[in-house]
Amino acid sequence: MNMQIARRATVVAMAAGLGITAAAPALAETTVPAPKELANAAVGPTAPVPQEARRGESDPVVKRAQQIMAKFGIPAGPADGLTGQQTRQGLCAFRRISGLPVNRYSLNTETYRKLVEYDNKYSRLNQIGVSSFQGKSTFVHVQQACQTMFYVKDKKVQRVLPVSTGVRGHETPFGYYTLANTTRGWYCSTLYPESCRKQTTGEFAYISNFGNMYNPRQVVGAIFVHGSTSVPTYPASHGCIRVTVNDSDWLYHNVDRMPIFITGKY
Repeated sequence: MNMQIARRATVVAMAAGLGITAAAPALAETTVPAPKELANAAVGPTAPVPQEARRGESDPVVKRAQQIMAKFGIPAGPADGLTGQQTRQGLCAFRRISGLPVNRYSLNTETYRKLVEYDNKYSRLNQIGVSSFQGKSTFVHVQQACQTMFYVKDKKVQRVLPVSTGVRGHETPFGYYTLANTTRGWYCSTLYPESCRKQTTGEFAYISNFGNMYNPRQVVGAIFVHGSTSVPTYPASHGCIRVTVNDSDWLYHNVDRMPIFITGKY
């Protein structure tokens, strides 16, 4: 515990040496100074999630597909037999995992047969193997067509997370980068301060509870992976990769500094 406190003190001291401006506007909020590159992160405004487009009656085949995806922890919305944007997001993620052509189309025969095959073959997600990525067997992959992040360890899929990447004109850059370590707590991007506010969620809100990005991890330049209270099924940021607050805490505890690949187009 003393080592953790000392390390945190060192981080704060280093940040102070960079000439950082604290983000807190009120005494009731707890903040710590944010590094300059964090303050300028391409977070973007909080975007409302559009209502799911649902047509027709509940389809038992779609419901079964949703149940299989839920078994593997693939985010696909409720198992209600209705095809909305969350279901298309989940189907896209499954296609990436299973080697099918990656797209956000509705359920088709090929995808359903593959889902049933995987349901019979595997009992949990981390039994499913995938190919290495540019020679790496452990990595994070952000597939922008799916708006999904995959954590792969030793060529086994460990977790699938929904994300929201950059809008048109502020696209999240394709490429191979290194996902940096986590700066714990909430921080405010000075580029988009209008969405900064006092926050109540997150394991590390006690460190800093004012901002619009939680547990930020730098990818490149002003592009960060960070927790957000707004993670729609479509691109909504100004370049950063948003994950949910809970998933951001999970990443902190389970995913160290490692390669991150960003591919695909929404």
